[in-house]
Amino acid sequence: MLSAKSKEQSLSSIETMNVYGQNSGKSVPLLQVASIVPQWQYSKIKRMNLVRTISIVSKLTENGNANDITSALTPWLEEQQATWQPGYTFELGGDAADSAENMGAVTKYLPLSGFIIVMLLIIQFNSFRKMVMIVLTIPLGIIGMVLGLLVFNVPFGFMAFLGIISLAGIVINNAIVLVDRIEIEERELKRKPQDAIISACLQRFRPIVLATFTTVFGLIPLYVSGGATWEPMAVTIMVGLLFGTVITLLFIPAFYSILYGVDYKGYEFDEKLLIKKSTEKKSAE
Repeated sequence: MLSAKSKEQSLSSIETMNVYGQNSGKSVPLLQVASIVPQWQYSKIKRMNLVRTISIVSKLTENGNANDITSALTPWLEEQQATWQPGYTFELGGDAADSAENMGAVTKYLPLSGFIIVMLLIIQFNSFRKMVMIVLTIPLGIIGMVLGLLVFNVPFGFMAFLGIISLAGIVINNAIVLVDRIEIEERELKRKPQDAIISACLQRFRPIVLATFTTVFGLIPLYVSGGATWEPMAVTIMVGLLFGTVITLLFIPAFYSILYGVDYKGYEFDEKLLIKKSTEKKSAE
């Protein structure tokens, strides 16, 4: 069995290689009938989408951040591209390309998911105004998410985008709980709108706050030990949920009062009604 080295051909061995001449019927050295001129050529031409491509790969240091490096590198590449010959372009891959691809796959079905959520809210409350009120709580959580990413100096990427989707569901849930309680106070307990709104806020304040803090504390280990992959998602949900919960507890009662024309002029909340109601409930149990 011949080794790989024995199969290699040198220039001298090629020149002395015998070729068969059909006219003379004899074998003669290749050098007598041809001139051999060595030239350098690419051993392999890589292509991506049928386009000739040169791939450059690098690894991050322990303190490196892919988004920060990409943001600093892109302006320099655009400046250098102006000096290149026509037809030469660059395209960034790595985390930036993966995040864009994954986000595109997720956002493809977001309109359908949003439509289903809106329809479920309308069916649940049989009210367009209440649906709008609940859906508008989503941007409140996103405001907190942006503040969290800026404060903790965490880049926005695919994992942070998944955090926004999860955050929207939690914030909507808090709003649903609060609006549903207002409906119960008005329809079943026959309370005035002013009493119903304030009583619902007082009764649902503790469950909403406890659910928020349990979620936030549960994500702390993910933020501490999750690394660069899970840190954006943890920060997005934690800070966004804290901010969104506080604003929701203020936004829903205020917006509900505006949409339904509840007037608080000269109104005073009677705490005895709330205490009496709690006592009757315990007695019934």
